Amino acid sequence: MDDYKYNKDLTNLLQDSNPVLFAVSETVHEMLFILDHDRRIIFFNRRFASFAESNQLNPTTGVRPGDIFRCVNALENADVCGETKFCRYCGAYQAITNATEGERQIEQCRIKAENGLAYDLKVSTTKLNIGNNLFTLFCVLDVSAEHRKQALEKIFFHDINNLAGGLTLIVDFIDSYAKRNDINAIKETTPLLTGAMSSLNNELRSSYMLALAEKDELDVMAEQCNIQKVLVSVASFFKETTLDKSIKFIIESDREETFVNTDENILKRVVTNMTKNAIEASEDGDSIVMGNRLTEDRLIIYVQNNYVMKEETKASIFQRSFSTKGIGRGLGTYSMRLLTERYLKGAVYFSSTEETGTVFYIEIPLSLSDL
Repeated sequence: MDDYKYNKDLTNLLQDSNPVLFAVSETVHEMLFILDHDRRIIFFNRRFASFAESNQLNPTTGVRPGDIFRCVNALENADVCGETKFCRYCGAYQAITNATEGERQIEQCRIKAENGLAYDLKVSTTKLNIGNNLFTLFCVLDVSAEHRKQALEKIFFHDINNLAGGLTLIVDFIDSYAKRNDINAIKETTPLLTGAMSSLNNELRSSYMLALAEKDELDVMAEQCNIQKVLVSVASFFKETTLDKSIKFIIESDREETFVNTDENILKRVVTNMTKNAIEASEDGDSIVMGNRLTEDRLIIYVQNNYVMKEETKASIFQRSFSTKGIGRGLGTYSMRLLTERYLKGAVYFSSTEETGTVFYIEIPLSLSDL
């Protein structure tokens, strides 16, 4: 860690004026920062230096927390950390702002980083007096692993429990029909059983793929992939397994067949998550549009529904564990971005307006093998 540079003047002043605080800052497990009146970092401890090295960050002074963690909201469009439209929902910004007003604050903060990583952070702040100058002590604890484990467990058990309950109900129906020797009722109910089993298998594969992706252990197998067949396959799956509402699927394309070189299993998982997200936001009888188009060197796939997101939802949509469906839900949009950016070498984005509803897009290269 000797190559990491500290603000030497402040470090010396901190050692002289408060040696206990300096010693503590260098031994605790939390990442500690000292911020000036403009919320810029003038000191960070060795724990952050180590964290930065492990997470492809560039530790430096003179920047704000969103910059040093490579927050996508702070880095896009030359915006400034603390001054974007998303910052009002950021726990770190709220804690730092309240500390400057004299309040001690503890907040949760989720950051989607430009390098494709995501951080769940627990942050706390307080005023700090060094050499008769006021600063903000900004403490950060990375709870990503803990939140990831909790979120995966809650989602897995929630979804599996729902599917198991549905399977039990269907089997009970079939059993009652068998006792009455009602063959027609059994034939009518069998597709429901098949659909429920398909949903169960889909959830197991989805959870397994996400777990591998999070640990960077997911293998990529690039091959020729027919995009129209992928869209039809996903739409057909949800037609058979969406039992609580009736959804019409409309498939659009700018050509009869489109082939790209990519990992079909990962792509299908991303499109499945896009479509599942659209179904959950839709009402009974709504239509969902699925389509694709080619640019010069990219393929764009989109899924559109009529729901319009709130601003707070837009700010957090790709963050792990965030969901409009409740705490511990909502890894779908996060996994869409993780799988697309890290494994398909593409990009994910969305728009949500009164005119068009909500549209999720993914862009992927025409040939993954050439990258």
